[in-house]
Amino acid sequence: MQKFEVDDDLAALVERLAKPRPFENLSFNAALRRVLQGQELSAARATEPDEIDRLLGEANAVSAREPKKAPSPSAAEWAASVPELKDRRGMTTWKAICDLLKIDTAGDSARRKLKNWVKLHRSKWPAVPDID
Repeated sequence: MQKFEVDDDLAALVERLAKPRPFENLSFNAALRRVLQGQELSAARATEPDEIDRLLGEANAVSAREPKKAPSPSAAEWAASVPELKDRRGMTTWKAICDLLKIDTAGDSARRKLKNWVKLHRSKWPAVPDID
């Protein structure tokens, strides 16, 4: 096997880059191997983010095309179909309708609360629409 002369400053640099643990005695070969393997891993990691960024970009593009939740049916259209509510102003949201009828939503969906309330108290009214 061929032998190489290594300057002291280069040997010290390799030893420092190898980052030996306290009280660990590394030969020059072991230290150089550790440094070079670290460089291989760094090079591999440098290519991985490109792949990860590409995959994340594809996932974000798919999710950007699809809405996160289904759109709610129009509260104004439903209120216009109810004789007692059609002449009232401001009936544009499900929460506004619940507030007028004094239905406590307690942080739940106003449309769902109204739907259950209509079933129990105003069965003659048109049914509150479901989300498609």
